Amino acid sequence: MHDFKELFLSKLPSPINRFAEDTITFAEWLNATFQKLIGLYQTIEAFRDINKANGKALDRIGDQFNQQRGSADDDFYRIMIRSKQATNMGNSTVNGLINMIARSLDIQPDKIRIESLRQYENGTLNDGEPLAIRISNIPLEWARSDFEQNYILERIKNGVAAGVRVDEVSFVDNSNAVLSVRGLTSATVTYEVKGEG
Repeated sequence: MHDFKELFLSKLPSPINRFAEDTITFAEWLNATFQKLIGLYQTIEAFRDINKANGKALDRIGDQFNQQRGSADDDFYRIMIRSKQATNMGNSTVNGLINMIARSLDIQPDKIRIESLRQYENGTLNDGEPLAIRISNIPLEWARSDFEQNYILERIKNGVAAGVRVDEVSFVDNSNAVLSVRGLTSATVTYEVKGEG
């Protein structure tokens, strides 16, 4: 914190006695007032940061991106706002989609995998559907409830290029080796693979 008392006293002209009791009392009052103002400005600055804002301040940030909170808590609402920001950037390439997911969940993009369903195997093209993709390794810790998982699925589907279909999205829970795969073809299918340890 800044010490305005000493700064104020050092700037006084020589005819004013810097060591008089009234002058020191006024300088201390001035210092206390400026400290409160600094604290207020730091709080305002912190509430403009999506990672530090909460409650109504976070709602105002969401309103700037036309993202309503719904039933989301502050942590997931931050994900919703970041995903809306990333989707608004409009980059629907593979790297753009990876970056959109990574920015939304605040994770490293190198962990997310996107694969085409139609791939070359042993030099020949398989029967996979063209323009369909599979996305895997999305951390389940950021999508604990059905509401959160469905929101992320919808945001991913809206983030791909026109004509490209998201066939499958995999959420991975590294803490206890649970893999949840939600198929997006016709109905939602959930598989769980539980590890032994």
